Amino acid sequence: MFADDGASTMSAGNVEAQLAEMFADTGSSSPDEEASSSSSEEETSSDQSTSQAEEGWTEAGSLQEFPFSNIGHFNIGPAESPIDFFNLFFNSTFMSLLIASINSHGLRLLLETNAPHSRALNWKDTNADEVLVFLAMLIHMGHIRLSRLNDYWSTDPLYNLPFKNFMSRDRFLLILRNLFFSDPNYSFSNNDPNRFVKPIITFFNNLMKTLVSPPKNLTIDESVLHWRGRLKIRQYIKGKRHKYGVKIYVLTDTNGITQKMHMYCGSHDDELQGKGHADKVVMMLMEDYLDAGHSLYMDNFYNSVKLAENLLAKRTYLTGTLRANRVGNPIITRTKIARGTLLTRYRRGVCVTNYRDKRNVLMISTEHHSNLVDSRNRRGQVSQKPKVIVSYNKFMKGVDRKDQMLSYYPFYTKSTRWYRKMLLHVMQVMLLNSYLMFNQQMKYSGNNDKVMSFLDFRLNVIRKLLKIDRLPPTDRQTAIRNMPTSSTVNKIKTNTGDDIHLPEELPKNHKGKTKRKDCRHCMDTTGKRKSTLFYCPLCSKRPGLCLKCFRVYHRY
Repeated sequence: MFADDGASTMSAGNVEAQLAEMFADTGSSSPDEEASSSSSEEETSSDQSTSQAEEGWTEAGSLQEFPFSNIGHFNIGPAESPIDFFNLFFNSTFMSLLIASINSHGLRLLLETNAPHSRALNWKDTNADEVLVFLAMLIHMGHIRLSRLNDYWSTDPLYNLPFKNFMSRDRFLLILRNLFFSDPNYSFSNNDPNRFVKPIITFFNNLMKTLVSPPKNLTIDESVLHWRGRLKIRQYIKGKRHKYGVKIYVLTDTNGITQKMHMYCGSHDDELQGKGHADKVVMMLMEDYLDAGHSLYMDNFYNSVKLAENLLAKRTYLTGTLRANRVGNPIITRTKIARGTLLTRYRRGVCVTNYRDKRNVLMISTEHHSNLVDSRNRRGQVSQKPKVIVSYNKFMKGVDRKDQMLSYYPFYTKSTRWYRKMLLHVMQVMLLNSYLMFNQQMKYSGNNDKVMSFLDFRLNVIRKLLKIDRLPPTDRQTAIRNMPTSSTVNKIKTNTGDDIHLPEELPKNHKGKTKRKDCRHCMDTTGKRKSTLFYCPLCSKRPGLCLKCFRVYHRY
């Protein structure tokens, strides 16, 4: 058991003593000793993780500075009026693609329809003038919200709206059914959800690059297009007003002008799926605006230390809230602190802040320090907050402002086709951009008296599209109402004060032709349709009536 080293020989007694001592040293230890050993190992492991998290982070540091190389301006040419800014977006290229898509879809629907009484069998190709009237009516529906689309053409005195004077109900519904936007330069598979929406989104993004050179401060956030139906790209976002719908990633400036958008298709999105999704979203939206000195503001869904360093390498600032569980965070992001406490760490031009007022707020920035500055709230009260939080609250509002403005006067978007609703949404964004650009241009040029509200801008555009502002004031009422109402008809009263209903001839249209009506009494009594040139202007819904049926219908 023991080797003889040649120097001395151990006695049996010495061997037994050494064996006893060895077994005593290797015996079972007490629970306290085990706990002490385990605690020391945990402390060692904790110290190692802490040192790894704090590697390179210091309490004081500096941030990089580089100038903003772009000039925020509009490339709008001689545009001055609201209709000019509207035409910047709904230009000849857009209208030609839209009209060609509508006509192509209408023809295909006509060929596929087998029902003998389907409205689709009446399809005729549309043109630019008709589509502009259609768009004007869509915009105006945002000002007058009704539960049913047919009510916009109702002859009931409770409605009596002007829509029927510009386009018939059936024609409007037929164009709405065939509303589509495609581009022959793009081809998609039948299973690709992008085939419906990608062309118009790409057109919008390319158009914005030519029209707008964005200002320094930009915002990235997501919007949700409400959709509760079955759809494989539908998303659930807990914190949004509409929790279910199609997610749209949006890049805007602080005024709400949308610079770029992308419809997220989930696992079907080849550009953004997989690991590093948030970083891919930011780089995709900012690919045309890197290396220019822009300041980007985002929430904690996107931000991380790695992304901040990557953007900094491309001369782009990042500022926003931060999640505590992000990889690469300093240890202060997991530290519980008392109210009023401020902790800051710096590393390679990135500043991470942990500040507690009513709750912990984690911030990350490559542009702003966390020194305390005065901040005034809406009530006029002044308090001190870190500069990074004040800047974030000031500039992180572009997407929310855009969503707020769109919610005021939405188009009529009740549809059984999600892509049609998405198409209308992009058109609303185009209209909103034209309004925001108009107001900014008026302020830049010193014409503050021409700045108007969103409602006035929309009404101005509608009047131009419907061409009702070209009529003299005396004829404007005639253009809106072709048929006289009970207030304009010469009334004959009996001795008791009751009105006597007299037949009136139906008015002629602008071509000098009279559009006949079906006799109400003939239809009710015989079930047969019989056209007539006369109607009663005092009865509800102004029914068409034969001269023979007029007295019988009124029981005279």
